[in-house]
Amino acid sequence: MIERYIWTSRTPQLWMALFGMSPEFKSEEMMIHRTSRSVASLCGVITLTALVFGAHSTFADDIGFVELVARVGAANMPTGSAIRVAQVEAPSGTSYGPDQANAQFVGKTFVAMSGTPGNSGHATWVGQPFYGLTGSVVPGLPLIHLYEANSFIQAGYLRTNQGSAAPPLVAPTLVKVFNHSWIGSFGQAVYDNDAIRRADFAMHRDGTLMCNGENNGLGSATSPLFALSYHGIAVGRMDGQHSAGDTVATIDGPARMKPDLVAPGTLNSYSVPVVSACAALLFDTAMTNPTLVANLDARKPVVIKAALMAGAVRRAGWTNNPATTGAMRGWTAKPLDPLYGADLVNIDRAHMILTGLEQDGQTTVPASDTILSKGWSFLAPTTANTYWRFHVSSLIDEATILATWHRTVPSTFGIPTVANFSLYLHRVVGTTLSPLMGDAGLSAFASGNIVSQSAVDNVELLSIKGLVPGDYVIELKRETATSSTAVAVAWIMPAQTIVGDTNGDNRVDGQDLATLLGAWGTANPAADFDSNGNVDGQDLASLLGNWG
Repeated sequence: MIERYIWTSRTPQLWMALFGMSPEFKSEEMMIHRTSRSVASLCGVITLTALVFGAHSTFADDIGFVELVARVGAANMPTGSAIRVAQVEAPSGTSYGPDQANAQFVGKTFVAMSGTPGNSGHATWVGQPFYGLTGSVVPGLPLIHLYEANSFIQAGYLRTNQGSAAPPLVAPTLVKVFNHSWIGSFGQAVYDNDAIRRADFAMHRDGTLMCNGENNGLGSATSPLFALSYHGIAVGRMDGQHSAGDTVATIDGPARMKPDLVAPGTLNSYSVPVVSACAALLFDTAMTNPTLVANLDARKPVVIKAALMAGAVRRAGWTNNPATTGAMRGWTAKPLDPLYGADLVNIDRAHMILTGLEQDGQTTVPASDTILSKGWSFLAPTTANTYWRFHVSSLIDEATILATWHRTVPSTFGIPTVANFSLYLHRVVGTTLSPLMGDAGLSAFASGNIVSQSAVDNVELLSIKGLVPGDYVIELKRETATSSTAVAVAWIMPAQTIVGDTNGDNRVDGQDLATLLGAWGTANPAADFDSNGNVDGQDLASLLGNWG
């Protein structure tokens, strides 16, 4: 059923549209006049599709949630209880909040940040995959701050176009994720850029992450607010029915690739909160997991973003269009797929990356291995190149390495500065690095890219298929002297398996034996190599058979 709505804002220079409406919104035209500084006009007609949003179980398999529960155990699952989130909604009449009496929200506390929230059907449907008791991957989120979008952009949070004396308000305590299931524009690039700069400034200052929707419809125009931010995550639909492509010339950083990720959902309104919930789960993990809680780097939004993007499953047909033959084989200047970004969010893989722990790089080429098969690194600002070394002992189906960073937004909200990095994979031959670009890589990897060298994006991605055994070095190269920005690097190389290697370091040794003995007599899958439901002598024999 297709619904047609004419939307304009109650506030100057801003129009916005909901991505989708719940079935309670029937066919009727709603006209709200938008008043600019000198004239009153209508912004246009937005076509919306009504839908019935499915339960959590319909997308749990798609995003790796079932695998995550099986791997860590239901009793050990992060629930979101350690953090808070915010839901920003375009107004539906005078309402912008969910139905707080909905069974999905029993026990939740809602804090209205923009006046009486009322009951919006759209907000109710968005809330279910974001923080619902059975609809979300983080059912334990206890408190949700609610913002009406006009208020959020203006006096209620960002304070757009109010000058350097009025920076964005500080995010409420423990709020880590903002969900934006709406799109909008002031209609003038100067105001859109100011709003986006303020959003990036606030995310960097407050340690928050905004998940923002693309427009519905393949070939539709991407709306600036806030899919075109640098620091946030722009979300599309896993079926590809969303706006995509390079950012426009009038917005900071033209020709950047969007979206960043895609997720299940028949409309973008319902894809965005899936990613928001995954981000919330990782923030909660960073703040509660015993191996991470003391490392404040783990809860930095750029690290969470890197883990989500590196952990995405790149489905059949995904490509960042590297050269496939000749001297440039394996090189690309466009790090993401032009339609799907880094592709389908996968919370199991992202969680494996984050709990793989921080593994530092070095400013010189390491003489021995420095990283395991899953993990991340947060680099403080420096002008030096950084290197990580790893060993491959069996063929890797796909290795993924991703780097992302923030831009620097001045407190005046003037023109920001953006660092420029490139990402390389080299092979170690003897004591030297051997480039893999061109014919040199034919014997090392089957396909994909071993160089990501965008001049405009604040993300670089290596997706390498069929990586053969050997020793390799990752290089994060700073292309300009001004590239002194903090960077998050994340990687996952899960295809290689060595029976007995319980910790993914590609070797079977005393640490693995200790893990097996600690799990003796249990069904711990990390040490139950034959999957017979019991860690026993057969598993010990398998481990000892691959010792060393």
